[in-house]
Amino acid sequence: MSSENWTDKFEKGLREHLDDRTADDIMRGAEILKSDDCQAQAEWMKQAMGKLDQATDSEQTKINILTPCSCSCFEEHIEHFKKVWAKSGDIDQLLGAMHGRVFGVKPVCEGNVVYIQKMPSFPEEHAQAKTPEKKRFYFCHCDYARAATKISKTYCYCGAGWCKRIWEEVLGREVRVDITHSVLQDDDFCRFAVYL
Repeated sequence: MSSENWTDKFEKGLREHLDDRTADDIMRGAEILKSDDCQAQAEWMKQAMGKLDQATDSEQTKINILTPCSCSCFEEHIEHFKKVWAKSGDIDQLLGAMHGRVFGVKPVCEGNVVYIQKMPSFPEEHAQAKTPEKKRFYFCHCDYARAATKISKTYCYCGAGWCKRIWEEVLGREVRVDITHSVLQDDDFCRFAVYL
């Protein structure tokens, strides 16, 4: 697991893919992320994503900056998935092993694309929510995105990076991950397409 925190990884990506002046502008005020002020953190993140969107029209650049920022959770399952894949080479067996350990909704394979649909971060609150807005709020897995009133879908490339990392470690090769649905874009759930 990397010793870099999210902020360090984000700044590193900005400096690798954009000029230093732009990176400095986007990172201005990032020290707020070390505070306990969730609302101020969310507001900073919202502004940072807005500045990134203004700095580049290239979706690939945004992907390159944000996918490496993802969390490294479920590390304890990766070795098991690698063994399942090495032994069987069967995508259905791998998906079966992943279901319930990492993915609450069983991934679906169509041709060479695997669709990963996330479960609500707060299932009980999500089930009881009365409005679509509240349902989306309780679905989202990111504290910053939940706390922000509206944040760019660009931020979701971080979540796509989490999915990408798992698949690349298991398969031992690069994969492409697209965002097909996002609660930040008023969808009812979040879903990724993994191109094997």
